[in-house]
Amino acid sequence: MPELPSELIGKPELILICHVSPNFNSIDQVESSLQHTLQASVENFDFCRATLILVRHGKSPVCWHAAKAVERDEKQKGPAMSGGAHTERCSQLVDFLSSAENRQIKKVLDELSPVISTNLPVFLQAGDPVGTMEIGIFNTDYQSGQYILPKAVSLGRHMADIIQESLFQRQKDRHLRKLAVWLEMLNTISSTLDIRQVLHVVAQLTADLFSAKSCIYLLNETDQTLIPAVAVGSYDPVLKNKFKSLKGKNIFPGIKQAIKTGQPVIVTPQNKTKLLTRDIIDDFAYDWVVLAPILSKGKTIGIMQVDRPLEADGFDNEEVEIIFAIARATAVAMENARLIDMLGQKEQLLHQLVNKLITAQEDERKFIASDLHDGIIQSLIAIWYRLQRLSSAEETEASNSQDEIRELTGILNEQIQEIRRILYDLRPIILDNYGLFPAVEAHVNNITDKYDLPIDLKVEGENQRLDSKTEVTLFRILQEALTNVIKHAGATKVRVRLDIQDEQVNLSVEDNGSGINKMYSEDLQPHNRLGLASIQERALLLGGVCNIDSQPGKGTRVNVSIPV
Repeated sequence: MPELPSELIGKPELILICHVSPNFNSIDQVESSLQHTLQASVENFDFCRATLILVRHGKSPVCWHAAKAVERDEKQKGPAMSGGAHTERCSQLVDFLSSAENRQIKKVLDELSPVISTNLPVFLQAGDPVGTMEIGIFNTDYQSGQYILPKAVSLGRHMADIIQESLFQRQKDRHLRKLAVWLEMLNTISSTLDIRQVLHVVAQLTADLFSAKSCIYLLNETDQTLIPAVAVGSYDPVLKNKFKSLKGKNIFPGIKQAIKTGQPVIVTPQNKTKLLTRDIIDDFAYDWVVLAPILSKGKTIGIMQVDRPLEADGFDNEEVEIIFAIARATAVAMENARLIDMLGQKEQLLHQLVNKLITAQEDERKFIASDLHDGIIQSLIAIWYRLQRLSSAEETEASNSQDEIRELTGILNEQIQEIRRILYDLRPIILDNYGLFPAVEAHVNNITDKYDLPIDLKVEGENQRLDSKTEVTLFRILQEALTNVIKHAGATKVRVRLDIQDEQVNLSVEDNGSGINKMYSEDLQPHNRLGLASIQERALLLGGVCNIDSQPGKGTRVNVSIPV
């Protein structure tokens, strides 16, 4: 999860529009709670002003407003200049929604061009159409809007629950409320790919559903320490700071047990000293707690925690199962978000590789043109002029021109070698004529001589010809790997292994250089390692695999296997 920024640019403003069915008549019951929640949001969150507009078909819209205390103080002294735009937006919305025809529109905020926005479903009573909660953030930059959106979603979700509760209190079947909230949760977490928003919504709905506090920890894969992700419920600023300070702390016994068993752990006043550490108990006053593992592919990636105070009832088996089911649904949403993120990064990487390919192609053409013009062409022109002079010389002078002919022969020989070098760089003739093994040996010897870099080469298996695409791919991978060693590794030794087996061919390039600052397999931002990325892509195109293992100061090993 991203760290809280030192400050948000601008003063974010929040507008929420809740569309409900005309059957909702409990305005008086919810007015105080909604106003209190709205005011608490601007005092504790990063919003400067917030407005909630309740829209019911066939009835006039109802509004609640809130502003930070400092904003209210300024208004008492005189007109609040910064609040003018917000007030004007809200007035426009109320006027627009006063029309019966306009109340049918479910995406009203889009017309005001918010910095960022989203929608949530609102379930009220069976048989009623599903309502929506529009959430829009204004008066800030997009990055800050992205950061603050999960808090706005959590707030909107809580307000929707307040509206729902006013109806469910009159209903005899309490299971209907659980079902509605469960459906809302599934709908919300399946409709967004923002993992921060997923976690905020899940925690808020869970806290509201069980009248409890709810928080979610993610686990650091490296050392299994805690990463506090989100906490909702009766968390005051002091308690939130204590929650955030748990980052990097070792997991406590209850979480260890949940990870080991893959099942929820129930903490009670009787066993809490065994499952929780003393400082955790003292700081958070835990008594009734459920710790549910968030499992992905059989591995615990986080913990959902739900707790109630001592004076409340504990959690029954049904509630524990529901919490565990919520944790499982959260894991699915997190995995989907991760996969989509990986696809996005893959697409970005492919764009970078294509751009690199085009750039490399143009650079290669420029380099060849320069080589031909400044080297070979100039030499050939000089030879032509000297041959012209020799052909027009007298016989007595021609008999003395043997030395110059020998010199011209030497120059021609140099240019022939230069042309051969250019052709080899474009595509080694030895690769086409003799196959992969000789081409690899020739390239390794060339690198050793040119850069004075010792390379231990070992080739194994039958020296058989492979299809042209496989041979070219493996040769280019070797070129790219050795180029990376020369440019970046600062290595003094390199080991190359090539082994052609019956079903696959294996290529390994290992150096003793500086290594990569971070394990490549963990680095999901490979734009600074396009050479390594191109190696992986080349292998994948032939159905192969590429593993890149590196540690700072311990060198890098590139292993490629391609089916024959």
